[in-house]
Amino acid sequence: MKEAFSAHHVLADLLMDLQMAMQDCEVWECEAPSEEALQSTEPFCIDTMNFEQWLRYVMIERFKAMLASGSDLPVRCHISPMAEEAFKDKPAAKVSNVVTCLNRIDQHLSGHL
Repeated sequence: MKEAFSAHHVLADLLMDLQMAMQDCEVWECEAPSEEALQSTEPFCIDTMNFEQWLRYVMIERFKAMLASGSDLPVRCHISPMAEEAFKDKPAAKVSNVVTCLNRIDQHLSGHL
């Protein structure tokens, strides 16, 4: 139980880092998706919302719900390539910070952090 508790705390810290990196990259302030958009079955809801909406309102919110309920965390994710593509029009250094945060989340969930 203590290991799961610690893993949850680490993920909470990593999500805070991601939020700050997204704010710095100016992709945090985005319109909330509609209920219909949230029903998408496509990866990253690519057909109904932009990537920053998906990160903020789908991925981060799902992780927060898992943390709040103490649910088991996923054992892998690999989101950074999508971020690199979605934010290619943003300053490279700021995108790099977002990608680094996403890589750290992936490494943590995969047990490599």
